[in-house]
Amino acid sequence: ANFLGCYSTVWASSFPPQSMLEILTYLSAAISVSAAAEAAGKSIRLVLIASAGKLAKAAASPGADISVALTQSMEAALSTNNAKVMANVAEGCARVSVQLRDTPKARATLSAVAAPTILRARSALDAIISSSSVEGSGQAAGQVDAASQALASYLGVLRQLIRFCDSASSRGRAGESLLSDVLTAAWPVLNDISSHPSCRANEAVLSGLLDVHSQLLSVVPVLIGPYFKDLITFVVKAYEESFCPSALEYVSAAVESFDTEESIGVAAGLDENGKELIFNQLLAHLCQCTFTHVTQTKRPNECPQVIKALFEMAQRYLIFCPGALCQCPEFASLFGLAVACLTEGEVESTRATLIFLTQLIGWKHIRLPAAKNYKLAQFAGAIDNLLAQHGEVITKACLGGLSGGAPQILLPSYSECLFSIMQHIISSTPGADEPNSVLCTWLRSALMANTQNITPEIGTSVIKILCDLAKEGTKSKQKAKMALMDYGKIAKGEASTDILLAYSMT
Repeated sequence: ANFLGCYSTVWASSFPPQSMLEILTYLSAAISVSAAAEAAGKSIRLVLIASAGKLAKAAASPGADISVALTQSMEAALSTNNAKVMANVAEGCARVSVQLRDTPKARATLSAVAAPTILRARSALDAIISSSSVEGSGQAAGQVDAASQALASYLGVLRQLIRFCDSASSRGRAGESLLSDVLTAAWPVLNDISSHPSCRANEAVLSGLLDVHSQLLSVVPVLIGPYFKDLITFVVKAYEESFCPSALEYVSAAVESFDTEESIGVAAGLDENGKELIFNQLLAHLCQCTFTHVTQTKRPNECPQVIKALFEMAQRYLIFCPGALCQCPEFASLFGLAVACLTEGEVESTRATLIFLTQLIGWKHIRLPAAKNYKLAQFAGAIDNLLAQHGEVITKACLGGLSGGAPQILLPSYSECLFSIMQHIISSTPGADEPNSVLCTWLRSALMANTQNITPEIGTSVIKILCDLAKEGTKSKQKAKMALMDYGKIAKGEASTDILLAYSMT
């Protein structure tokens, strides 16, 4: 099985379409052997990708049909209950289907390939519903868990099928989207999953469902637009019940889609003001829910995935819908939570928080369309006030992380954030001969926290080097980051102060 996949490009260039289908039939049979299942699934993916053009061309002939072979491969993969096998076969089938130039035939082929997955998802959901109605039964609880695990895997397959239709999503008119028939068949199942409490309470199922909706939002926004408000209602309810990070990830995807895909706003019946209003209200509510969660139920370091998803969502708002972010009634509290999480999280959540703060504070120096720059300029005073209020704490957190309080992988992010603060403050007073006194106070206070290896003289030298580099602007960012990393080595006793001479000399 592995051999056939390794030489897929050879078979595809040398063999006729019928021979490729025979290889596919053999590999589909090999999937049933547990020891060969993963290798066979991977080979099916490679064979289908390599021969996609040839199979699609053959299928264009009158009376020709490849949907049967693809469906058999998909059914064989589903029978393994192996997520890797199912994902590989789903990708291969989708890539071949989108190569069909005849749109009705492509739609029919995709529908045939997706049908077994949708049918199994419905059966798993029915099993969850029937078993959930039996109270106090250990056997029923076990059946719910097994059915939920199966349902989550089928949602993963559906997501793969949708994902690899992306390149062809724009072909034809909106009503003729390659996925329109698949969506018609899957939508009732997706709705029933979202309405059942046991499904929403299962993190794997809920995440799988939200991943499918995120993929649909990206690939077929015109078809999803009319249902967007109902979907958001479901997403908010799911987040209130479970604080599942996938709910925030869906909102992140929605913010980006509504900015980059004009068609979805039209389909949802929202103009620019309407989009900004709905995302403003959505952000405010999600922030309030999260603030309550991290103050009354769990600390930020106990729910790092929620914190990560929250600030990744906030960063998407900054880039794609800054008006909704800056006008949010919880904007100041969100900024304050970000500052608190600099010393409360693990690697991924801290990195997401640092990226948000870096880009928000340094918004003038990131590449944004003129309209978004203009919108942020309207709220420059509010951002400056938040920096004035929290800047010293952020500076201490960044220098504290660099001097040994953070994992090595986070040091570039701490350096970026601190440089963003310095550059923003110094660029706000161009032409000044002396460094900004407030900035120097923050830096001195943070540097003196490490009195063992950082003397006042060394601190003064570091401040001058950093301020001089920040004055030069973005072109000196990499050098400033190197200087900050070298400061960290001195603070930890890993290097002597001689390494600062190179910066002083230049």
